[in-house]
Amino acid sequence: MSATSPEKQAPSPENSSDELQLKRILVPTDFSQSAEHALKYAVQLGKPFKANIFVLHVFHLREYLALLSERDQVDSGTANQVLEAAKSQAANKLEELASRSRGREVAVLPTLLVGVPFEEIVRYAAERDVDLIVMPTHARTHVANLLLGSTTERVIAHSFCPVLVVRMRPGENVRGEK
Repeated sequence: MSATSPEKQAPSPENSSDELQLKRILVPTDFSQSAEHALKYAVQLGKPFKANIFVLHVFHLREYLALLSERDQVDSGTANQVLEAAKSQAANKLEELASRSRGREVAVLPTLLVGVPFEEIVRYAAERDVDLIVMPTHARTHVANLLLGSTTERVIAHSFCPVLVVRMRPGENVRGEK
């Protein structure tokens, strides 16, 4: 095949649908360093496209129930207080994370949902017609991965858009330092 064959040529301006467009990038977060690293990666990817970066935290009811189990006595009023306090804390963390990434030629839009993380991530991506999901490899502890399965693996298996998995190097922190 010659170098001038149509399969090897760059897309022409009139056929711009073949060009990579990252206008909507979804970054699920559990507020770990790995997730923050994935967000920084997504921001860099999105800059040339002036992308909207959706930062999504899914408040998992299993985590909420773990908070309740730490209490000696739980009535419905206490359960509601714990739920609202936990959701408020997650919303504050989400807004703080998003605000640290704003002003870098991308729009960073935080969203808090309640549900099963992989299901909500996949649904949210489909509803927003997301071009790419950027996720960390180890957002949860090893024990949680053994018990719940990997959220990242489940998103990869069920997503209708590409999923980029970002891995932190051992000893690396969010700023990229060793």
